[in-house]
Amino acid sequence: MFAKNLGVWIPTLVLLCAPAGAVEKAAYDSNGRITALLGQADDMDFASSVIAVLPNGRSYPLQVRRQGVGAVRDDRGLTWTVAFTLPDGGKGKLALKSDEDTTGLHYSAAIAAETPLEVKSIDLVFDLPRAIFLNGKATPQDAPAVSLLPVRPLSPVLYRGQTAGLRFTDSTGNVALEIGFDKPAQAALVDRWDSAGRSFQVRAAIAAGPLAAGATAALSAALRIADHSPAPAPVHLALDTSKPRFHFDGFGGDYCFGTSSPIAAYTLDHLKIGWARVELKARQWDRERGNPGPEIRSDLETMRRLTQMHVPFVMSVWWLPERFYTDAYEKPRSEHFRIIDPEKWDDLLDLLGSYLLYAKQQYGVEPDLFSFNESNIGIYVGLTPETHDAAIKRIGAYFRKLGLKTKMLLGDATGPRDTYKFALVAASDPDAMPFIGAVAFHSWGGGTPEQYRAWGDLAEWLNLPLLVTELGVDASAYYTRAYDSFHYGLREAQMTQQLLLYARPRGTQFWEFTADYGLARAGAGGAVEPTPRFWLVKQFTDLTPHGSDALTTSSDETAVLFTAFRKQTSYALHILNMGAARQTAISGIPDAQWQPIESTETAQYQRKPPLRSQAGTLQIELPAHSLVTLTAVAQP
Repeated sequence: MFAKNLGVWIPTLVLLCAPAGAVEKAAYDSNGRITALLGQADDMDFASSVIAVLPNGRSYPLQVRRQGVGAVRDDRGLTWTVAFTLPDGGKGKLALKSDEDTTGLHYSAAIAAETPLEVKSIDLVFDLPRAIFLNGKATPQDAPAVSLLPVRPLSPVLYRGQTAGLRFTDSTGNVALEIGFDKPAQAALVDRWDSAGRSFQVRAAIAAGPLAAGATAALSAALRIADHSPAPAPVHLALDTSKPRFHFDGFGGDYCFGTSSPIAAYTLDHLKIGWARVELKARQWDRERGNPGPEIRSDLETMRRLTQMHVPFVMSVWWLPERFYTDAYEKPRSEHFRIIDPEKWDDLLDLLGSYLLYAKQQYGVEPDLFSFNESNIGIYVGLTPETHDAAIKRIGAYFRKLGLKTKMLLGDATGPRDTYKFALVAASDPDAMPFIGAVAFHSWGGGTPEQYRAWGDLAEWLNLPLLVTELGVDASAYYTRAYDSFHYGLREAQMTQQLLLYARPRGTQFWEFTADYGLARAGAGGAVEPTPRFWLVKQFTDLTPHGSDALTTSSDETAVLFTAFRKQTSYALHILNMGAARQTAISGIPDAQWQPIESTETAQYQRKPPLRSQAGTLQIELPAHSLVTLTAVAQP
C-alpha cells in the first residue's frame, strides 16, 4: 500500500477539494499553511510554508498576514492566493492549492512575479516533527540514507542535492512519511533549532535565483503518511460520583454579529442553549434611538427569544460612536484601544441606559451582565485595570439607579494566558464588588492547565460564576474559513474539555451560533445544512443536563479527555478521543443502561446500541478522532 518509488507520485491536480464524505488529510491555517497531517492514528504535527530567501540570506515568509492582509481563499475548495511585497518593494503573487484524495495529499505552490524579484530563491518548506523521526532515517531518492541523530553534526544541513523526493522513517520503522515532488527539485534537509522551534526541515526550491517581471515558477509535493504502530494500549477512565467539582448551568453561544441570518435561527431552534451573549450596537443605537433599524430589531428579537427560553445572557459593546473617544474622528473603526473621553461619561451612560430601558420596556428583556468586549487589548474600547475598575463602579451604579437587574462582567478578557491579572484591581476593590455579577474570559489561542485554573481560582475566590464568553480556538480562522473542517471541530471539542477540566466555568458561549464561524451553511432559498462541527457542539449542548454538577474524572491517556455531569439521577459522560481507535474501561460509574451518542468525521450524532455497566465498570471502544457521549438515568 505504500509506494516505494517516489517518482510515481507526480500529482494530478484536478480536484478542488476532497470528495464529498472523504476523510480529511490535513489541517490548514488562515494563510493556507498545513498545520498537521491527519490519519487514522494520532495527528502528525507538520508545518508548511513558502519563504523568499533574500540576497542577504535572510528568510522572508510569504504566508503571513501583515496589517490584516494575507491569503484569500477560493470558496470552491482548498485554494488560496497571497499578494506579497518583499522588503525592497518587489511584488508578486503566490497561489496555493491542496488536493486531498485516496492516494494522499497533493500540495502545490506557484509564484508569479509582478515586478523583478531580487531573491536567492523562493522555497517550499516542510517542518517535520523531530520527536517522531529522531533516531530514524531520511532517504532522498537516488541518494544514501541520512541518520536523524540527536547530536548536531558539524553542519546542520544533513543533505543537499537535486531529488524527486524524500522518505522519512521513525526509529521503529512503524511510521513513515514520503514527500514526492512533481519534478526533481533542488532540496535541503536541515536539523533546525531556532527561537521559533525545533524540527527536521525540508526546503525545496520553487524558483532559484532572481525572477524577472512576468516570470512564473511552480512546485508540487505529494505527501503520504503510513502508521503501522501497534494498537494503542487500553485507556482507563475513572469517575468519582462522590466529588462534585462545580455547578454547571449549560453550554451556549454568542449571538453578536448577524442575528438575522438563517443560521442564527437554526441554532436557536436546534440547540439546547444554557448561556448566550449579544452585542449592544452603540453606534447604530446612537443614530436610531427610539426608532431602531432592522439590525437592532433583529438583535432585540433574538434577546426576546432567549428570554422566552429562560436563557441568561451577556450584553457587550465593541464600538462606540466617535464622539466618545479621546481621539475622536482621527482613527479608523478597526483601530484598537480607543480610550473613552472622561468628559463624555454622562453622555455615554445615558446612551447605554437608554438602550437597556428600551429593550426592557419594548421587548421585555434585560441582560444579566454587561461588558466592554476584550477591553484588556482594546477590541475596541481600551481599558487599563484601573479604568476597568472605575467603569464597573460607574456603569454598575447607573444601571442600579435605573432599576435594571443588569450587573457588570469582570474581565471579559481576550485569551486565557495570565489575563486574569487584568481583573485583579476591580476584584480587590470592595466598592466595585456589589456591581459585579460574574467573571469571564475568552479562550482564543488556548492556555495551559495552570492558566485556565487561574481564572477558575479567581472566580472561586470571589464566589462568583465563571463564564467563557467566547469559546474559540483560532482568532484568525475567519479570514479564510479555516474553521470549516471536522479537525477544527475536534480542536474546539478538545478546548471545551480542557476548560471543563481546569477552568471550571458555570457556562460557556461558543463563538458563534450565527453565520460568523458558522456551524452550518445556508444554501439557496435559505435552506440550512449543519456541518460536522454542529453535531459536535450539539452533543455538549443537548446531552448535558442544565443546572448539573460536574463530577471528578480522570484519564490515563492524554489523547483521551473525560468529563462527566450529574443532575439528580441523570448522567452525561463526554469522552473525546483525539487519537487512534482504542479500547476503554470506565470505572466508578453507576450500574445502569447507558446510551452512546457518537460523532466521527464520517458520521455524526449516531445513536449506538445501549450498553450496560456492571459492578461500576463499563467497557467501550472509542473510534479514532471521535466524541462519544454516554447518558443514563441511574436508580436512586
